[in-house]
Amino acid sequence: MKRFEFSRILNFNIEESLTKMDIYIGKELKEKTGQILFFTLILFIPSFTIRVIGIILLCSAMLVNDIKNKNVELLYFLPFSKRELFLYNLMFLVLIISITSAADKIYYNLTILEGLLVILKTIIALLAIYGISMLFTTLGHDGFIWSIVITIADALLGDLGSTNLNVADFNPYSLISFTKQGSMILAFLYAALICFLAYIAYVKKEG
Repeated sequence: MKRFEFSRILNFNIEESLTKMDIYIGKELKEKTGQILFFTLILFIPSFTIRVIGIILLCSAMLVNDIKNKNVELLYFLPFSKRELFLYNLMFLVLIISITSAADKIYYNLTILEGLLVILKTIIALLAIYGISMLFTTLGHDGFIWSIVITIADALLGDLGSTNLNVADFNPYSLISFTKQGSMILAFLYAALICFLAYIAYVKKEG
């Protein structure tokens, strides 16, 4: 009996979350159709550099823009919690990134594994850029500008030296850089940490 009740509660929560996410995505698509469509088309271009630019633009048009223009307060009355807004927004962006990055498999005739690595590489960049833009916006700064500045700095620092541990000019940062990604695992952990810090800052901030 207890197991049955737990199952009902679990199913209800999942269903409710999916419904609320559907409402949130529908709202975003309705209000920002032009921007989302244009930036999504940019992401179809088979160039990692161009996609990074597209990610910065797409992130700036979503929840970051709502916070900056103080439109996010309306979402709290729908009601959406800060946790839900952060995660729904991120999941929506991951979905867009995954679909657009998968186009590389066709364009470059990649294997399934190679295609998955392309998707993962772009998601790593997304986690870092989304985290940076959300973190600075939450702290009262321009998340769009700072995401550009830090991404450029990351690319410059990551490109210095070599990713090879056995050479004199080995650059440790190149391994965790979210643009260079000398080590995909370390880069993912670094990007995930940035995103997690942004999540904590946004959810915990008063108001």
